[in-house]
Amino acid sequence: MARSQGRGGLRTRAAIALRALAAVLLVIPLVASCYVPDDFLVEVRINRDGAFGLTYKGTLTWAPLWSDIREGKLSEAEIAEKVENIRTDLTRYPGFQSVEHEGSGRFRVFYQTTGHVEGDESYYFLRSNARVIAIISRADGLMIVRTHGLTDANKERLLAAGMDTRGKMRVATNASVLQHNAQDIQSGPNGFVYYDWVVRHVTDEAPRIVLAR
Repeated sequence: MARSQGRGGLRTRAAIALRALAAVLLVIPLVASCYVPDDFLVEVRINRDGAFGLTYKGTLTWAPLWSDIREGKLSEAEIAEKVENIRTDLTRYPGFQSVEHEGSGRFRVFYQTTGHVEGDESYYFLRSNARVIAIISRADGLMIVRTHGLTDANKERLLAAGMDTRGKMRVATNASVLQHNAQDIQSGPNGFVYYDWVVRHVTDEAPRIVLAR
């Protein structure tokens, strides 16, 4: 019944839902995202039916290990053990094609995956309690792609620990776009539109885009 009302009815309901989404779009606590992305290139290609592909090339830093090493809390043996545990944590996900430790809990990685979201479900890179990128589908027909967001206090903590977040992100989609904060938009082939962001500092606004099926 809801689908038979057409895209106009869907957009009306979607517009009403946008206000309720505002808080979700803006903030994800640092404690829930202990992998800090940096020096990254991200591409998310998502169809209006929810099929997607995601590529991440860059670094991921495990913030607790970075901080412990910076503060001299760990022996070399303890560092080696924790590095191996983190490597194991990452490589258990089949999308990781390479994981190389650069030092101090900072890993250079290449990750690719494909999937599908529909109804009320989500996909998280890496996972729901360590969100770097989220692809969210809602039962009301909205789809949301966003990176992790930080409160001002957590941004200060990250900078104080000597970490930052920088990189480039692109979302390519043929879905209707209801809201975005992209810095550049380009038309692509086959009805796709490219939305591009450049993140220069952790204090920059986190990339986000809201789509309707």
